[in-house]
Amino acid sequence: MTGTLALSIVSGVALVFAFPPFSPGFLAWAALVPLFLALEKRAWKGSFTASFAAGFFFNLGAVYWVVHSMHNYGGLPVAISAVVMLALVAYMALYWGVFGVLYSFTKGLPWVARVFLVPAFWVGLEFARAHLLTGFPWALLGYTQSPYPALIQVADLAGVWAVSFAVVAFNVGLTSLVSGLLSRDKGVKVRALPLVFASFLVAMFAVYGVLRMKTIDAESARWKTIKVALAQGSIDQGVKWDGRYQQETVDIYSKLTGEAAREGAKLVVWPETALPYHYDPEEVRGGLVGALARDTATYILTGSPSYIYNPQTKDVSYFNSAFLIAPSGETAGRYDKFHLVPFGEYLPLRGILPFDKLTAGIGDFTEGPGPVPMSFKEASVGTLICFESIFPEIARGHVQGGANLLATITNDAWFGRTSAPYQHFQMSIFRAVENRSFLVRAANTGISGVIDPAGRVRKTTGLFERVAMVDEVGLRQGPLTFYGVYGDFFAWGCIIATGVFLVLRKRRVS
Repeated sequence: MTGTLALSIVSGVALVFAFPPFSPGFLAWAALVPLFLALEKRAWKGSFTASFAAGFFFNLGAVYWVVHSMHNYGGLPVAISAVVMLALVAYMALYWGVFGVLYSFTKGLPWVARVFLVPAFWVGLEFARAHLLTGFPWALLGYTQSPYPALIQVADLAGVWAVSFAVVAFNVGLTSLVSGLLSRDKGVKVRALPLVFASFLVAMFAVYGVLRMKTIDAESARWKTIKVALAQGSIDQGVKWDGRYQQETVDIYSKLTGEAAREGAKLVVWPETALPYHYDPEEVRGGLVGALARDTATYILTGSPSYIYNPQTKDVSYFNSAFLIAPSGETAGRYDKFHLVPFGEYLPLRGILPFDKLTAGIGDFTEGPGPVPMSFKEASVGTLICFESIFPEIARGHVQGGANLLATITNDAWFGRTSAPYQHFQMSIFRAVENRSFLVRAANTGISGVIDPAGRVRKTTGLFERVAMVDEVGLRQGPLTFYGVYGDFFAWGCIIATGVFLVLRKRRVS
């Protein structure tokens, strides 16, 4: 049992290093082999334990930053922050445990069948985690391949799920070969066949990727362009909501916007809640920000908290919003974040749980109506506010609504210098590929950057760097991608395949 757990932990730890900031994504192609070898030796109960252990250590390395956010900015003691983080880690590890059980049910089946079944289980569980209990699709396996553009182009057909599938399939094929060699199985040639199938799948993805990138590059070269600037103010989270620093914050963004305008920027993107006060269109038009838009003749896309007062009920609804300010100073568009962060932007089960929100903020936010692009003469911008960028369906919804440019605004100051800013940025790469759109990302403390429709990172900032980054980006044209039209059909197919397998297995056992 000790050896089994050791192998499991090796897989969990190895997979941590396949993600940013380390980023040798190639590790993912073999990281699960120790776990799979361990599962070969265990019945379903032992498989749950072994796989849960792997998931626990992986997720511990993936979301340890939660302690930093809650302790430094939520005011919770380190011990309580650690307990909450460990509860989240254990929850995420449960999906791994269930995967281990499903894996154990495939023993006895031909390895060629397992090389397709096991990845379906994995993808189905990733998809479930992305949607159950508000959803938390952080550190999906497919994201490890973002440094290799040719391998991720398939996302415009089936999303990040297809890349996760390929990585798991290759691990299964490799496990078949390694287990045959370790057991000195005379049928090693047969054991190598699953790896051949998995390698063929990966090769097909790579060929598709190379060809698709050439097509996308040729198409995007004909798109209309606009000069966009990303203003990274690097405002310390500890003073962000201190009224004494409001003027200094606005001055910082004014200076950055002026620099960007002199470089020809027509749209300047500020981060989430860059305006450290509740947005009022009249006050903005007549104030410093409206004057800035007029003086620089730029559109400004900025994040700001906002509210709506109902005089009849005397209720106030607060929103985490994005606003598009025209060169006239008028408010040309508004988008309210609708996928809120539980315990950060609202408190689930209020009255039952013995604590308030886990991060400092302005109050509980209300959900917005959904993806609504903001349009102006040059572009239609689909805005993703912070946490929303990790949900593929939100970016897809914006593009379906007519967005020809995706923009992420975020305040990753919550994460400090942990791995989270790097991982958060990494996920945006897939949103660009899935929708074949340029994506610009403005973060308060970084990482800000520009990503092209093939998922290549054109420009990035460093962490805690105060800078205005200007780039000329294309405005997407043409029909929606296959993924844009049909969405998560592939992930649903994996869930259906898992269900069919379980039904057939139950009949066979009974």
